[in-house]
Amino acid sequence: MIKFFRKIRQNLLSENKFSKYLIYAIGEILLVIIGILIAVSINGWNEDRKLKNAEQSILKDLKQEMIINLKALEFAIEENEKSFQTAIEMRALFRDRAAFDKMSDSMFYTSFRKLNWNVTYDPQNGILNSIISSGQINQLSNKELKYLLASLKELTTDAIENTRKIEAQRDDLIKSAWTDAMIIKDGKNLGLNMKSIYEHPEFRWATSHLFYFQRKDGLKEEKELRATLENIIELINENINK
Repeated sequence: MIKFFRKIRQNLLSENKFSKYLIYAIGEILLVIIGILIAVSINGWNEDRKLKNAEQSILKDLKQEMIINLKALEFAIEENEKSFQTAIEMRALFRDRAAFDKMSDSMFYTSFRKLNWNVTYDPQNGILNSIISSGQINQLSNKELKYLLASLKELTTDAIENTRKIEAQRDDLIKSAWTDAMIIKDGKNLGLNMKSIYEHPEFRWATSHLFYFQRKDGLKEEKELRATLENIIELINENINK
């Protein structure tokens, strides 16, 4: 092909057809430029395709991790809701001695156990941490998704803060009430006077401050985190194979 074009140029010059040669030369230059532009476009298209494939792989991995975390969070919310509802019932009993007196020991024990439940959300963030630390998060094209993922760690820390506070304080408070309820005679433990816990000041404090107020704030933040995870999954679905 090169020899063919060279022969055309030589013929035009030998025949003194300078104007035609000039037009031909310009045309040849344009062909070279077009060829370069096509090559650049193909190379750019290949790079875009590679980036798109990488983004799709990241999105699919993230989706699986977010779904697992959402299920774990929903479980924590469900269990902590039970504790919160029991705290509401127990606070009502504190104001209604007659209703408490009608309760059996077994019913009070069941309420005591439900009140003491405290499930801490423990997410799997291996994939998220990896794409943030490696800079792969910048390969995501959706700005809102990138922002939510970048802020997810902070939102999660806020959401689990209250359950961690409850975990840190409840054992000592409940242990104190439990110990005082033990029936000890001649150095022997004869069982529990379960309903005596009702009057215990530390049990009442734990019920109101930990399992009601602290739990109420914690559930609010856990539900906000759940909404964020749901939003992230929705955005991922919108951008998979888009």
